[in-house]
Amino acid sequence: MDSNLENVAAGAQGTQSKDKAPATRAYEPDFCNEVYEKVDCGSEIKQCMQCGVCGATCPLRDQMVYGPRQLWMLIRAGRREQVLNCPDIMLCTSCYTCKVRCPRGVRVIDVMHGLANYAIKQGIMPREETVKFGRVFWKSIYKKGRVDETAVGQGYALADGLVKGIKNGLEMAPMGLAMVTHKRMGLLPVRAIKGIKDLQKMLDKAAQMTGEEA
Repeated sequence: MDSNLENVAAGAQGTQSKDKAPATRAYEPDFCNEVYEKVDCGSEIKQCMQCGVCGATCPLRDQMVYGPRQLWMLIRAGRREQVLNCPDIMLCTSCYTCKVRCPRGVRVIDVMHGLANYAIKQGIMPREETVKFGRVFWKSIYKKGRVDETAVGQGYALADGLVKGIKNGLEMAPMGLAMVTHKRMGLLPVRAIKGIKDLQKMLDKAAQMTGEEA
């Protein structure tokens, strides 16, 4: 177990010797309340009973530092910077395995996405590449109402500037060629859907209501 989590667990037991200073409080309500009130679906964490099913069944658990169960414990422990800077919150693939198998019905996937979005709003990007790709992907959706794989690939390659973009493009060329060969990506830009203006109005309105940028 991580040393930080060991400290939390030790504090939760409330044991201390007469010769030692009182143990620090196991749970810090400030960050808990912040998550419950400001993170999408953050209040779902209240239902977690720390059974570990989510982490055990996650296909990306080996790539994570903590996993959902331990992240919830860190939230309860008030480890704000540790949680919001953790790359785990941006690794979720939305497979829904954790949500389906959770005995308490906790919407783990929604909490993970909520934490990722909240971290970005705070100017924190645990995985910058994920954020860059997400922005290019969303730009394609907003502009055309569908994913333009060619534009997304080009935009992602050029996200770090022209020089590095050319290097990135050359590195991704074999994958791009394979996608074209298997008709998973076209050489020409895709056309926007019918009624794209109406869709953009809806997205702009939603962004205005949530205080985010469309």
